[in-house]
Amino acid sequence: MSALEARLHDKTRLAALHDYMVLDTPPEPNFDDIVQLASQLCDTPISLISLVDSDRQWFKARVGLEAPETPIDQSVCKLGLSAEDLLIIPDLAADPRTADNSLVRGDPNIRFYAGAPLIAPQGDVLGMLCVIDHEPRPGGLSPEQQTVLATLARQVIAQLELRYTMLRRLEADAERRHLNEQLTERLNQTLAMINGLASQTLRAVPSRGPVESFQNRLDALTEAHELLQRKQWSKADMATVVRSSVERHAPPGRFTASGPIVRLGPKPAITVAMLIHELGSNAVKYGAFSNASGHVEIVWSVTPDASDPVLTLAWTERGGPIVSPPSQRSFGAKLIAMGLGAGGAVREDFGAAGYSASFEAPLSFLQRDEARADGYTMHTADIA
Repeated sequence: MSALEARLHDKTRLAALHDYMVLDTPPEPNFDDIVQLASQLCDTPISLISLVDSDRQWFKARVGLEAPETPIDQSVCKLGLSAEDLLIIPDLAADPRTADNSLVRGDPNIRFYAGAPLIAPQGDVLGMLCVIDHEPRPGGLSPEQQTVLATLARQVIAQLELRYTMLRRLEADAERRHLNEQLTERLNQTLAMINGLASQTLRAVPSRGPVESFQNRLDALTEAHELLQRKQWSKADMATVVRSSVERHAPPGRFTASGPIVRLGPKPAITVAMLIHELGSNAVKYGAFSNASGHVEIVWSVTPDASDPVLTLAWTERGGPIVSPPSQRSFGAKLIAMGLGAGGAVREDFGAAGYSASFEAPLSFLQRDEARADGYTMHTADIA
């Protein structure tokens, strides 16, 4: 096997070429522009981005040639696979390497060739950016034209690298979405199973209040997960989490929710949803939502801090009956006391005007995007 044949069929080179996933793809403007520019600057009727495979040369972009590819035995570009510099053949009919080429002896009767190697970052030559003329050129290309052709060849590689990066990112995004869908399906099945088991197990319990509270918490947790699933488990908007959680207990006219745009991480979003659920549930039983005229105002704000901004969530009830602190530390009271997490401050006021509370936590804690599985495990266990 000749050195040229060895280079043509080199497995590493071919793997690098195929790894770009560019062969047999539709035309793309970024590559088309390069061959147009090369043709104009080198004053040739033909310009090609030729990618040399083991049995063919395929043109990612072309000017002045109709065929999208040619068999490898018609390829002039293959002669440049071992070169690091330009390959220039002033007269293809006079060069023994190309004189018998059917593209030289017959249509389209090419006579002049100049090509700059397309060198991948790892050093493999994938093909050539070439310019071709129907007339021989004893003087070849001017030094300026040679510089331009080599520069444009590097731009071809830069475009291939950019295209490769974008494709890999799209693949990663698609795989992540698929994994999220699978995980969400399994989680929903688990929550449905827990709900079913709870209904069967607790059916005989005479006191329905705790049973209904448990099932309501489970429903709230399921809704929070469904919200995050719609967001592809990316950060959820604070306003969406708050409003959807309150609307489980009262129509929009019975409450207002306002604050700056804040993106919550998956696990903190569930924490906020469960906290709002408990506050809303208490308002239905004892507070502003227990009558026809009560109203709840939910406001969140971000206060700058020297080290880390702090988010404050305020819940204020008006127009409801007078409430008093609970005599027993129920599970719901414990959830409220946990607040937004991270040891943030929790303040409750059972004043004559109505119940109010405020909760604080570092903004960075609420926006963290930690491992999803940790969030599932913790919150599923917390409601049991």
